[in-house]
Amino acid sequence: MRVGNLPGGENDSCAMNTTAESTAARSFLGVLLVGIVAGVLAAVAMLVTMGILRLAFGWPTPTELIFDRLFPLLTVEFFIGSLVKAGGYTPLKLQGVYGALAGQVAVAAIGGVIYSWYLNRLEQRQRSDNVDPGIFDARGWRLIVPGVLVATALFVILLWPTLITNYHGLPPARARIIASLEMLISFSVCGFGIMLFHALISARPAQSSAKSAGVRTTGRRRFLALGIGAALSIALDGLLRRLYRIGTFAYDGRQYGGPGVQKITPIRPRDEFYQVSKNLIDPMIVRDSWRLDIVGQVENPQVYSFADIAAMPAVEQETTLLCISYAIGSGLCSNAMWKGVPLPRLLAQVKPKPNVTTVLFRAADGYYETFRFEKAMEPTTLVAYEMNGEPLPQGHGFPLRLIVPGLYGEKNPKWLTRIELLDEADARLHRRHGCGFYKQQGWGRLGDAIPTHSRFDAPQVAGDHFAQPFILGRMAELRGMAFGGDRGISKVEISTDDGKTWEEAEISYPGT
Repeated sequence: MRVGNLPGGENDSCAMNTTAESTAARSFLGVLLVGIVAGVLAAVAMLVTMGILRLAFGWPTPTELIFDRLFPLLTVEFFIGSLVKAGGYTPLKLQGVYGALAGQVAVAAIGGVIYSWYLNRLEQRQRSDNVDPGIFDARGWRLIVPGVLVATALFVILLWPTLITNYHGLPPARARIIASLEMLISFSVCGFGIMLFHALISARPAQSSAKSAGVRTTGRRRFLALGIGAALSIALDGLLRRLYRIGTFAYDGRQYGGPGVQKITPIRPRDEFYQVSKNLIDPMIVRDSWRLDIVGQVENPQVYSFADIAAMPAVEQETTLLCISYAIGSGLCSNAMWKGVPLPRLLAQVKPKPNVTTVLFRAADGYYETFRFEKAMEPTTLVAYEMNGEPLPQGHGFPLRLIVPGLYGEKNPKWLTRIELLDEADARLHRRHGCGFYKQQGWGRLGDAIPTHSRFDAPQVAGDHFAQPFILGRMAELRGMAFGGDRGISKVEISTDDGKTWEEAEISYPGT
């Protein structure tokens, strides 16, 4: 007798189960893919929004705020090791930018997957597969709105100390509001973008007597999503190129190394004065909206506009700045003529309380530094607004920076916005290495005062020896620079026999 498989038998059951599993697998992959694509496109929209707000209004991006929050927590050893691995400060910055961009896209993609899975679960429960929810699925708001608010609140809490950053120089209180608003706007664009792109990509033909019309509608929506994504990508590319051109990637503080350093120039031209910046893009301060607050342990807090500062009696002084990373031949030492108001004059107006021991300086870019009150009260400590007879360039702290003779360059903040007087009980002064953007990493463990430095500039130096050998019987002129911070240099001696005898050199320009 021939035995066959009857309808509804075991084989048919297996076939049905296999088909169901295959459909479920395809459904899972579809949900995953749609979510990823929607999240990535939403991330591009978010990054475009951040770029526009940064470029047009100087609003800090979360990337910059996270960097400023984490950077002081790194150790000197880790930082230097990262510099060596990256090949310099600029490559390290670029690696950070690429990593931050990739991270934001990845997080948005995860958000897109969560949103896609959420709607899929709702559809399974409500059995609404044949219903087209339109461009914005009303059910999605219940996930997106709380998600955006929670993300914004979390970032505000975690980044609170850095929210006073504003690259157009707004006062700290307003800067905090602006930075929080920037994150709310950017995260909202990302959230709503996920909703929009998910609806366009996953659109299903609505119930209709003309099925082909529904298919055409779905195709048009997906084409629209592709077009919007392409336009946003082009816009993002243009913004990133623009931000790169105005950024700090063209220099890393050593751009004047090599033969250009080996010329002795008593006063360095502004375009040759060394620059070091922690920023991806330096502040572009709007002078009329900029303000300087002096607060803390004072009896008479003050807020100054630039016009207020410029109207005060000013002094001019020649001061040399030297980076804490200075190495012979690196170019990280320059001299200029500065004009500004002695800091003691400003501090006298706010009437410091007797318990003041330290002064904290904050800048528009989130940088901060401290030193002792006694140093702040020295008449040569300036808040400067001119350099070599002209207004401060943007890269050197326009409109106002600090000039502190005798201390490393990191103690001379640029783009100054706030001065706060502290007493010894202030908890910020008792961090492991002290209070300062770089100081908290451990820089300046041996002190902030500049030790005596000297170098040969001519003949050409290569490392620890002269580039060209001396010729017996031919006279050679040795020229160079010696710098002793605010202590000055009274005499320079040179030895040609490994320190057995010394000959006094002529000081051609005393300098400062």
